[in-house]
Amino acid sequence: MKYSLRKIMVLTVALFIFPASNALAATKFESFLWKSAAAASLSLLALTNAAKADGVTVELGEDGDGDFRVGRLGLQWDWNENLYELSGWKLSSYWQLEFAKWQSNSNPTQEAANVTAGIIPMFHFLGKPGFMQPYVDVGVGITLFTDSKLAGHEFGSNFQFTDILGAGFNVGARNQWGIGYKFQHYSNGSVRPPNSGINFHQLTLTYHY
Repeated sequence: MKYSLRKIMVLTVALFIFPASNALAATKFESFLWKSAAAASLSLLALTNAAKADGVTVELGEDGDGDFRVGRLGLQWDWNENLYELSGWKLSSYWQLEFAKWQSNSNPTQEAANVTAGIIPMFHFLGKPGFMQPYVDVGVGITLFTDSKLAGHEFGSNFQFTDILGAGFNVGARNQWGIGYKFQHYSNGSVRPPNSGINFHQLTLTYHY
């Protein structure tokens, strides 16, 4: 694979930054070990494309109030590549399966961590191919939290809806690398009070196989 070394370096570093910085403040060396193993496993999953995905994305960010940081891995499968075309922009869609970990910025322990898993149908607006190919992503899906109460925040339920708006550019010989910004909102839709919700701002790195 032409970009194998580059991919594994970028993905390993990106996935390692989040758990490693948390582990340095942890009291047990075992915490560092299992987080490092998880980062390596996720990197190898992305490198080998064992899930036969059409794309993989790594995201790092923080919530709007600066209470939590987040690291996320998403796998993408194309759904419909030719929905609509207008003025050189093409509309397509894909499914994203994502796994994330939140960590409180004020508390590095596992009691202030949350793991989430979600499935999101995404709509992908893609500009004309070129040195920098613009894109816009929007989607609404569902997510499960391991904890509905975290570091003083109450989300009401483990089940949450998530809304996504992202934008960026694809670069590379075949526009295979995507670099962008993503805004992501979580709330339970008033299924169970309280419905406080939370917003995250994230930088994203995507590779299209």
